[in-house]
Amino acid sequence: MPGEPPERARPHVSRGPARARPPRAHLRPRAHGPIVPRTPLVLWVTRHGLPALTVLAGIVAMAVGTDASLIGGAALVGAGLATWLIAWLFRVGVDGDQARDAEERARRYFERHGRWPET
Repeated sequence: MPGEPPERARPHVSRGPARARPPRAHLRPRAHGPIVPRTPLVLWVTRHGLPALTVLAGIVAMAVGTDASLIGGAALVGAGLATWLIAWLFRVGVDGDQARDAEERARRYFERHGRWPET
């Protein structure tokens, strides 16, 4: 109508990118203790599956029975175990970094409040 003010359009509100799961869906509660992050399947396969398959391929190669397959199989087993060990050492290093960061945060809290934070 000519005498009425024009309708105001609702402003577009951006809600950010759509999420496939809730923000804490990657965390799982434990029966006793803190919430620990869930290991994604791709990461698990990279850490454990590939080294296991490499070791299995080495065992199969050694089962063939020729001298070349015995040496090649032993090399595959060694490569698979070395891959797993490197991944394990990396995780140990990362856990140590996280523990140091948590200790530093606790020390800063102690300096501000005069008591050690609850865990």
